[in-house]
Amino acid sequence: MAIHVLPLRLVSSIERRLVTSVAEARSPFTGTSQIQDWGASWWEYQFEMAVTQGAQARRLSAFFTALGGLRGRFLFPDPAIEVPVGLSTPYVTEAQVAGASTLRTAGWGLGLGAGDFFQLGSDATTRLYQVTADVMPLGSEATLDFVPPLRASVPVGTLLGLDAPSVLLRLTSPVPSVIGRADQHRFTISAREAF
Repeated sequence: MAIHVLPLRLVSSIERRLVTSVAEARSPFTGTSQIQDWGASWWEYQFEMAVTQGAQARRLSAFFTALGGLRGRFLFPDPAIEVPVGLSTPYVTEAQVAGASTLRTAGWGLGLGAGDFFQLGSDATTRLYQVTADVMPLGSEATLDFVPPLRASVPVGTLLGLDAPSVLLRLTSPVPSVIGRADQHRFTISAREAF
C-alpha cells in the first residue's frame, strides 16, 4: 500500500527534534541523579502550512482528514534537509541488526558532513537518519555513524536515500483548520515518527 506524501510547496515553518527515551531520577536529599537510558529515540515534528485558500485549502484539509487522526501515516520529505552535491548511490556492504548506530557502505563519490541526513527503506518502512560525524570515503567505501539507532535489520545491498530524504510520520493530535476572512485556511501539524 502506497503512503501519501504531504505537499511540500505549502510548508512555511518546521520544528524538528530527536526525542530520546532517557529518564532522570534526582534525589531530593543529595541532588545526585541516576540516568536510565531505555535505548529508543524518534523524530518529532511541528510545522505550519502556508495560508491557503479555496480548492487548495480544501485539498489540504482532505489530506489530513483522510489520515483518520492517529490511524494514518504520511511521508514528509523534510524541505529543511539540504541535499548534498555530487550525489552517488551508496549501498550497505555489511548487514546490520536493529539497534546498531553504524553502517559500512560503498558506492560513494563524495562523502557526507556531520548533520547530513539519509533515508533507508520506502513507503511504510521509510526511516530517517542523521549522520553524527563527517563521512570521508576511502576509495568508494565509508562507515557512517548516525542517530537514531536502526529500527530493523538492514541487509547487504540496501540503498541509502540521499536525494530528498523522507520521514514516515503519524499525527499526534487532530489538525486544526483555522479559517479566517476571505476563506484563508491555516494548518498547524504535530507529528512523530511512525514505526
